[in-house]
Amino acid sequence: PTSTWRVPHRCLHASADSSLQQMATETETYEDDVATASLLLNCSGLRRQIFPKTYHTRLSRGFIAYLTVITCFVFLYTVVLYIIPLQDGYYRVPISTVLIFDAAYVALLLGFIFMQIPRKVVRENDKLLIVFCCRTRVVPIESLVEIRIVRRRRAGGCCKDRKCCLYPWKCFWGYPTNFDRNIIVVTDTTCNNYFFCIHEMEEFLADNWPEPEGSGDADHGAAVEPARLGETAL
Repeated sequence: PTSTWRVPHRCLHASADSSLQQMATETETYEDDVATASLLLNCSGLRRQIFPKTYHTRLSRGFIAYLTVITCFVFLYTVVLYIIPLQDGYYRVPISTVLIFDAAYVALLLGFIFMQIPRKVVRENDKLLIVFCCRTRVVPIESLVEIRIVRRRRAGGCCKDRKCCLYPWKCFWGYPTNFDRNIIVVTDTTCNNYFFCIHEMEEFLADNWPEPEGSGDADHGAAVEPARLGETAL
């Protein structure tokens, strides 16, 4: 005789419910936070009268490691080329000259990158000031299409619902200096759009998103939960 193992229906339902809850939690974790101009003009920070307020740019260790790898690659490539013997009749430039050229090239490349990364962001009542090394860009709140907090997604999920292709014809200043969460500032122009990360991410969310419905004045000092993508702003 053959013995058959049967799994109770209750176990199957419990397993399915657990899987659905896990999927819902993961979806919420990787969901973007989005605020439009109307939400920014009715945010918690305006009610608490805390603006102007400064938020400082964050450079993560991963971003610094990325720049270090690029620098090492340039110099190691030069050294490897000098190790390989040349054929007869070819002249080799002195390695000191090439290393000086490499240093100038890397300095120009790093300077170009850091010139595009904002040093800080200042929120005022009716505008954002995005401060770069040599200039400050003024972004009126009314000109904003949205501010999107982009969260890290797992491999294969970054293009879900084609969110990565929302603005294919806009140019963005900045770099993703953090692999966890970054801020995208989208305006009604083609070129004045920005991409950066800040240290005070939770404060930025609490200050620039509306307070939850029903929160009183006593809760103004506490962090508020930002409105998620897909929720209706009242």
